[in-house]
Amino acid sequence: MTHDKTPDDIGLIRILQPETPSSFRLICFPGHTHSTGRYLGLAELLLPTVEVLLIQYPGDSGDLGDHRPEPVCDSEELASRIFETLAGFTGSRLAFFGHRAGARLAYRVAERLERETAALLQTLFVSGSNAPCVHAPLGPPTLRCRIVALAAGRDPGLTPAGVRAWRRCTSGRFDLETLSGARGCLDSHKREVVNIVHDQLMSLSPFDPPEPPGPGGELRLLDPTHHPRNARTMDAE
Repeated sequence: MTHDKTPDDIGLIRILQPETPSSFRLICFPGHTHSTGRYLGLAELLLPTVEVLLIQYPGDSGDLGDHRPEPVCDSEELASRIFETLAGFTGSRLAFFGHRAGARLAYRVAERLERETAALLQTLFVSGSNAPCVHAPLGPPTLRCRIVALAAGRDPGLTPAGVRAWRRCTSGRFDLETLSGARGCLDSHKREVVNIVHDQLMSLSPFDPPEPPGPGGELRLLDPTHHPRNARTMDAE
């Protein structure tokens, strides 16, 4: 993994898979900083048909090291900066996976993606999070993509109504997946989470293959002074 971004930058970590063409790009929005290892573990279980990229927040070194994970803030300002970083992903079968506050960030970015670009978001996976509209007045859905909500059955931070409220966020299909146990399902139910993601993506109707990524087949950030980051080592949360 390389660290060529300043503390205030938003970056992308590209988790390398074997040289196999991928059918989907899964953009992961962590709920905490310094949690690369958790998503590297998920990527290692996914088939290489799913390419995994990870949002790297400002002040996030990627590796845990001596750092203490801090919850991210699901603000409009941060969502806007992430949206700008992800601009240009119109030629891929794209899915978002957000955990905790990262789920609400992913939702904010998905809204702008559908509203302001021609990109087609296939699926929004939201894990361990109540919907942002749980206490909002009823209104038209803001998304068209499929939403899949993942919830641990004994997570004290969730309510049944809060998780089901994700249904109100899309005019597309909604699925709710309940996992046994308490919070921490990305660790204790890692394989189940991977199976859900894979089965949901593979169930989508095929269409023309996406356009290839940028020169050399690598993901490139909008800022030409930065380069793709490759995650190869596991860290601990």
